[in-house]
Amino acid sequence: MNKYLCIPIIFFCVFGYSQTPSNDDCVSSINIASVDNYCSDDAEYSNLGGTIDPPFNDICFINYQNAVWFSFVPSEPAIIVRLLSGGAFGTLEDPKMALFTGDCNNLQYISCSPGRARFEDEFTVSGLTIGQRYYLLVESGVGFEGTFKLCINDFIAPPSPESDCPDAVILCDKSPFQVESLTTAGNDATELNGFPGACLTSEFNSSWYKWTCDQPGTLNFILTPNNYVPGFESDDIDFALFELPNGLDDCANKELIRCMASGANGQNGVTDPFPTWEICNGPTGLSPTDGDLSELPGCQPGNNNFASEIVMDAGKSYALVVMNFSTSGLGFSIEFGGTGTFLGPEPDFDLFAIDAFECDKRIEITNSSQSLADPIINYAWNFGVGAEPQVAAGEGPHTIIYESFGTKSIALTVETTMGCIVTKILDVDVAACCMDTSTLDIIASATDVSCFGEGDGSATVNGLMGAPEYNYSLNGGEFVPNSLFNSLDPGTYELTVQDIKGCEVTTTVVIEEPEPILPDAGPDITVNLGYSGNLNAQYSPVNPGDSIFWTPPDGLSCTDCLNPEVVSPGTTTYAFTVIDVNGCSAQDFVTVTTEIIRELYFPNVITPTTQDGNSVFTLGLGRQVELVEELSIYDRWGNQIFICEGISPTDTGVGWDGRFGRCGNTDELVDPGVFVWLARIRFIDDEVITYSGDLTVLK
Repeated sequence: MNKYLCIPIIFFCVFGYSQTPSNDDCVSSINIASVDNYCSDDAEYSNLGGTIDPPFNDICFINYQNAVWFSFVPSEPAIIVRLLSGGAFGTLEDPKMALFTGDCNNLQYISCSPGRARFEDEFTVSGLTIGQRYYLLVESGVGFEGTFKLCINDFIAPPSPESDCPDAVILCDKSPFQVESLTTAGNDATELNGFPGACLTSEFNSSWYKWTCDQPGTLNFILTPNNYVPGFESDDIDFALFELPNGLDDCANKELIRCMASGANGQNGVTDPFPTWEICNGPTGLSPTDGDLSELPGCQPGNNNFASEIVMDAGKSYALVVMNFSTSGLGFSIEFGGTGTFLGPEPDFDLFAIDAFECDKRIEITNSSQSLADPIINYAWNFGVGAEPQVAAGEGPHTIIYESFGTKSIALTVETTMGCIVTKILDVDVAACCMDTSTLDIIASATDVSCFGEGDGSATVNGLMGAPEYNYSLNGGEFVPNSLFNSLDPGTYELTVQDIKGCEVTTTVVIEEPEPILPDAGPDITVNLGYSGNLNAQYSPVNPGDSIFWTPPDGLSCTDCLNPEVVSPGTTTYAFTVIDVNGCSAQDFVTVTTEIIRELYFPNVITPTTQDGNSVFTLGLGRQVELVEELSIYDRWGNQIFICEGISPTDTGVGWDGRFGRCGNTDELVDPGVFVWLARIRFIDDEVITYSGDLTVLK
């Protein structure tokens, strides 16, 4: 049987070989099509074999020694990125991440992660340009490379958390959001005092939110710790919900209506086993199917980390405080549900194509926002990547032109006098505007597969002229900014370049692979124990610079020849390996079966007084014998009368000559009679066997 390998030098067979990841460089980054609640599979990605990247100046503590790259285009202006490893999630240790924009030839640093823990890391970045491509670098501590799980979610970021009720963030709609960290109790840590029997009596690591009900109805929500993974212990997020009797500013008279403090059981600083309180771990909030108004600390019978949803009344105001009891510094995400709504402005706008909805054509945008509670005082427009202008302020109308085609996102953020900030995002499909006179061209090259069957070919493609920036497609697949396609099998590939106007040009490249190395170790053979045979190997093609070797070397006359003589002490399978000048290798195997035949000859009569071949008792030993450890003679009463130890098979004349004593030092002859001999023999396969028999001594 043949096994194909690709190893530059023989030592890789012994110590292992790590292939460079396909996304080792920015130009070959893995494109994540959507980062709306994206999570990879457990241990899906790896930086094993990652190589050095050009460093940026003084950016956090990124080492640039083993990074891999990802790219994505956000559809909302903020993201949270999480990396998980350890256990089922992977093996990577000491993770760090950094975010860039621009292109791979001119990256611009944006932000980096804090390097939070041995097996996890996360960071949040806001103020992103919708529709802009971003590049994510992921690395590990040097020497701690491995696999990992990656999660990214884009969202509309609320204002930064506030830890005091009077300064609380005002929510004006039920858009979900994410908070990166909770680290302070604010200026007033007594805001939870004065509620007898409440589940929470002190404030720590908190954030406050307030809103006023617009349309009456139910309200429920789910709070999820940032480090929550099903089946694993996460941070303990607690909350309290209040009604503000006299409006948003009435924190002094707030009335507690829901309280949630469930968490781990334990005492004296020792936490009970996780499965005993797992139901009170992770997500918490208000549920439409729960009947609790409150749950005290710990995980009491009947607790489930949720309380009952509320029914909001139109015009009433409410306040929510969220706290991280675990004090890890991590934050949470929140999703609202129910039929009731929050009072706030309603940003809206209309689009009118003066010529057509295509690139290089004017689009007029008119504002149609409204606010019933208080006036809108600020309008902030973001027309996305490729727009001219890209941002604008004021009610408008505004006229824009997109220099590039594709799906564009227009975001309008409005702010009212009360502090409500609400964003609306609308996607617009802008058609291509490629002209017949386009100068777009393409250049491409291919790197052949290194060894037969390896699948490590690659293709490099670049756009020329036309209207940069370029995207590329392989065999009609998704267009991505990567100009390098890795891990390709041999074959013919279509490569297409597309510029920002939608013009496309296609070319083909051919990836070839070397012919296979075909080793033949020859037929299996059988040899008798102690005897030799010959292995008969051959291979093709034979070229100058090839090297061959056999493993293991045991019993072989040579390890770098085609036809070694073999003396096998037992059944052995030998590997015959061929390595060509390119480091490609193939193996075949042959089994040498040892036939266990233990040859041993001995006389049963000797006549010591004669001078012929019958005068000495000697053992006739075959090639299988390594040593006669002991030869003893006993009389009929069991008395030892002779012993000889350590007889080599080559000592053909060594034996018993019918005299008392020991080997090499005998005395007088014994009387004629019948004696018993015993021989303990060690064979070349390390088997030790004791033989015995009768021997008659004649006069």
